[in-house]
Amino acid sequence: MRILFFNDSLTTGGTEILLVDLLNHLVDEGNEVTLLLPEPSEKDVLLSKVSPKVFVKYLYPDSISHFSKKVWESVMILFPKMFAKQKGILGSDYDQVVCFKETFFAIIFSRMRIPKMLWIHNILYKHTYQIRSFKERLAVWLNKKQLKKTQQSYDRFDKVICVSDAARNAYISVLHNGEVPDQDISVLYNALDLSKVKELAKQAIEPLPQGVTNFVLVTRVSPEKRIDRLINAASLLKNEDYPFHVYIIGEGFDNEEMHEELLSKGLSETVTLLGRIDNPFPYILQCSWTLCVSERESFSLALLESMTLNTPVITTDCGGPRDIVDGGKYGLLVDNSADGVYKGMKMVLDDPTLSVQYSKQLDRAVSRFDYKAWLQAVDKLLEL
Repeated sequence: MRILFFNDSLTTGGTEILLVDLLNHLVDEGNEVTLLLPEPSEKDVLLSKVSPKVFVKYLYPDSISHFSKKVWESVMILFPKMFAKQKGILGSDYDQVVCFKETFFAIIFSRMRIPKMLWIHNILYKHTYQIRSFKERLAVWLNKKQLKKTQQSYDRFDKVICVSDAARNAYISVLHNGEVPDQDISVLYNALDLSKVKELAKQAIEPLPQGVTNFVLVTRVSPEKRIDRLINAASLLKNEDYPFHVYIIGEGFDNEEMHEELLSKGLSETVTLLGRIDNPFPYILQCSWTLCVSERESFSLALLESMTLNTPVITTDCGGPRDIVDGGKYGLLVDNSADGVYKGMKMVLDDPTLSVQYSKQLDRAVSRFDYKAWLQAVDKLLEL
């Protein structure tokens, strides 16, 4: 089978790790796999983990100006067939195409006359705009046109795979006003080769201080991740003299602005910004709780990885995480708000036995996301 995969990056992230493992599996099974990325980037650190059997192509292999890229994007949106031909992306070269993340790049593949699969890894939502000038009004008009074209392109995909019930519900609600479209839409929970997680967690690091409750958040810079909720909760709890420490792992957070905010709130000794770490698992293993404080989350591989290491989790009720903790059976599910984060952290600080209580059934919780079964399900979807 000749399969074309598209993703918008190969940075360190749960979706990207999942994709790399899948690509390597497919070529090991004898398929001819091509990975298409927007452009070469030093941020695509996971590219080194992709099998050399996978062909890697770029939409923009050579460096071009921002203006030129915008011109090409307009061509892509208005004339997708022409764009694909100019970029050498021909449907006749492949047996099927997989757009591994919902994106406006989906337009490129929507017109191809081969089986098409779209993966929904995020919870779609309706955009709101603030218009303060004519320039902004023009930008909003153009953005709405692009969004409409993108959403229309999704309807041309034969199969839509959603990573959680919440992602599926949002897809139907936002794009089709709650009416199920005439389209093959299914839910397939994400899964990872978690044996690697346990092995990586053995890496030696400087032991974390004991005698306090250690929380860890593994995240990335994005508005819906709502790290401000955690900072505010930490400030309130510190003022109440609770003994705890928070470790934040993620590229883009270890910066001067964040350090100044922590200093202004008196949290410099309470919150540690670790930045991007290739192997966060030793920290997760040594922490008392893993946090998810997001406003929207279609899934959360970070929670699943934490549960694999028997570290219990606290998560906002923000979508996919509800499925992971089974409505609160396998983790502390709190209100999707700043107050919910504060109350959840306060609850486990007041009652240390909750850590033991929620750790007892984590093996059973993780077993629901079997990696081999996931690969078999994908093979079936691809009709291999």
